[in-house]
Amino acid sequence: MTDIPIARRGVLAAAAGAMLTPPKLTPPKLPQHRSLAFDVYRNGSHVGVQRLRFLVDGTSLTVDNHVDLKVGLVGIPLFTYRAHIVEHWQRGAFHAATSDIDNDGTRIRLDVERTDAGVVIAGNRIARYTAPRDALPLTYWNKAMLDGPMINMQTGHADRPTVTHEGWFRLPAMPSGSVTASRYQLTGPIRLAVYYDKTNTWSGLAFHHRGHITYRPILG
Repeated sequence: MTDIPIARRGVLAAAAGAMLTPPKLTPPKLPQHRSLAFDVYRNGSHVGVQRLRFLVDGTSLTVDNHVDLKVGLVGIPLFTYRAHIVEHWQRGAFHAATSDIDNDGTRIRLDVERTDAGVVIAGNRIARYTAPRDALPLTYWNKAMLDGPMINMQTGHADRPTVTHEGWFRLPAMPSGSVTASRYQLTGPIRLAVYYDKTNTWSGLAFHHRGHITYRPILG
């Protein structure tokens, strides 16, 4: 991802302490067309797509999230990654989520549910435990995730990284054009850069995993 700094801004403090916060009473910000799509690149080569749909039914919100990646070399597949994550929100508050992931042949399943005691997390590769009540899935579309523990929907870990606001950048978008977005750098147990535009819509992602992975938003 080629990003051009527009302005340097202040620092977003590390996410607040251990005090629990009540569920939000208003729905999180949704994309304009209730959908998001990204082309995914590894070391500059296109390797797949990620698509999200936001389904609203009265006071209920379902976020249907699909990732489909395939990395190859001269026609020879090196690894594949597919994920299906579904989030359920009620009256503006996160309620539950599931993930079903095929990580190059390794199946990973996770169930997440908010209870009065906290967010209960269980899966086929992690022992059941309870995370803080303000934990949210690390699915990027909801900027509010930066304010509390983030639940990795593959590992099941709930971590609170340091979040630094690094300013505004211009990101390439597909099929042409660009998006002006603010970059937040996460360090510590989670290391990545996530971008949000002026309407707080998720607009990009960059991290290292078997190479440099970048997301370019698909417009239209």
